[in-house]
Amino acid sequence: MNNNYLVPVLSTLCGILCLCVSLAPAYAAKQKSQGIRFEDKDLLIRTVIRSPEQLDAFYSGRGFPRKAIDEIKKTCFVTMLIKNKQYEALWLILDDWEFYDMQGKRINRISRQQWTRVWDSIALKPAFQSTFGWTQLPESRDLRKQEHAGGNVTIPWHNKPFKLIARFKTRLDKSGETRKVVLENLQCKK
Repeated sequence: MNNNYLVPVLSTLCGILCLCVSLAPAYAAKQKSQGIRFEDKDLLIRTVIRSPEQLDAFYSGRGFPRKAIDEIKKTCFVTMLIKNKQYEALWLILDDWEFYDMQGKRINRISRQQWTRVWDSIALKPAFQSTFGWTQLPESRDLRKQEHAGGNVTIPWHNKPFKLIARFKTRLDKSGETRKVVLENLQCKK
């Protein structure tokens, strides 16, 4: 074999190897930052916890006043994607969900009603309230086969891991077996 061809081939292979080695830690970090995932034949749930910096950037980019962003940053945003993969309807009802710290102490979810009271207390304009509401998971809705819902669920910020027990009623009339999924070791970002 002619050595004139060997040098560029080896150089290219070395470059690819160096790129792979340098990306491995970034890929591992990306996988870790993607949150917790649950999937079986009937249901897919993915979570991502948003950092205060992400929340600040997102809402300031939409023109939210600083006092509203400061209120948002006092909380922990759990971004959820839920997909119903089964034939039966699946009910997303946030009042059926429970958050607990790892010692079993209940953490109360911040509901849309509670957010409305916060927004009223700082006189946040209705347009911003509407935009904020758009970013939240619906309080209640059904998911038909292959439908998904996404958005945020908020709890008060704290610095310890917590778990979510998500319950989903099934069938259109909610009379089917209730699905229960436990997501553990979620943690608010600093």
